Amino acid sequence: MRSLSFKIILLFLSVVILAVGLVALWVNYSIQTEFVQYYQDMCARQMLSGSDLECGHGGRFALGAAEQAFLSTFSNSLWIAALVAIIIAIILGLFFSRLITRPLKRLTASAKAIASGDLSQRVNHKRQDEVGELSQAFNDMAENLKSKELSRRRLIADITHELRTPLSIVQSNLEAWIDGVISPTPEQLISVHDETVLLSLLFTDLRNLSLLEDGKFKLHCVSTNLVALVNTEVSSITAQAQQKGISISTDIPEELPEVFVDTARIRQVFHNLLDNALRFTPVGGTIKIKAKSSAPGWLTICISDTGSGISSDDLPYVFNHLYKVEKSRQRGYSGSGLGLAIVKQLVEAHGGKVWVNSELGKGSTFCFTLPVV
Repeated sequence: MRSLSFKIILLFLSVVILAVGLVALWVNYSIQTEFVQYYQDMCARQMLSGSDLECGHGGRFALGAAEQAFLSTFSNSLWIAALVAIIIAIILGLFFSRLITRPLKRLTASAKAIASGDLSQRVNHKRQDEVGELSQAFNDMAENLKSKELSRRRLIADITHELRTPLSIVQSNLEAWIDGVISPTPEQLISVHDETVLLSLLFTDLRNLSLLEDGKFKLHCVSTNLVALVNTEVSSITAQAQQKGISISTDIPEELPEVFVDTARIRQVFHNLLDNALRFTPVGGTIKIKAKSSAPGWLTICISDTGSGISSDDLPYVFNHLYKVEKSRQRGYSGSGLGLAIVKQLVEAHGGKVWVNSELGKGSTFCFTLPVV
């Protein structure tokens, strides 16, 4: 296959030969035609004035030797100029081909380096043209790949960390029972059971999150009454809230339009957020659920608590995979660490957005938007 440089030179040469050739032919023809016409008119005027100027033979006009030499010289000069133009076109073609292909060659070398695993490769994108835009897009792609690779490594490390503790607990207890070191007590059996439940939850959440991020999680949206949906979720956690002395209140106007959502998935959003609020709200605290119309075609739902809150350092990362604030790393606050990441993916799958406002020691407010019918 011919190189791009060769194609650019060939293109320059073809355009110049075609353009210069046509112009040279047209100019040569026009000059000869006009010059002959001018010579004939001049001879006719000389004959009318009685001049003895020799303009032809047998009553026919003919160019003299001097005139023919002039036209021949002009024609030769014209074709020499055309040849010079073609040579200049070849030189310009070489120059511009190098100008265009040099950054492309650098892009190719950097792309090969990235393909081999070197994600630090970047190219100069200072040019203010299409090649510069391509270079900028390449750098953005490389940065995105590097970010995703770092996220993948962190995710693997976090999953390993999350699996190690429950598996160690289960393994150590089973080994002690098998060796007869201790006999299983109801409390130990419950502890092992809790760890297996946590493992099952982690695997289920990882699978669901993977499907959501790959766009393979199918939504079955229907018109849904938000008040009924919220009341159902509140009822499911009422007993748990009462045990902790936490009060739950709702502020959802009856006149709000119905939402167009996958009911099961939005129930999971409410479940994850309410479960999160319960785990971080101390005894005697409160949880409030509020909904209102926001932008046309959307409702905003907020779940507020009077819990421990989130520090400003942790706040930007709460929706990341397996991210936990320091307090939640205690066993009393155990969870899969994927609940908020799933909330974000489910809300965005409905076309909405989710965000959080929080201050350490003063509670948190998680808000998200849902489309209305």
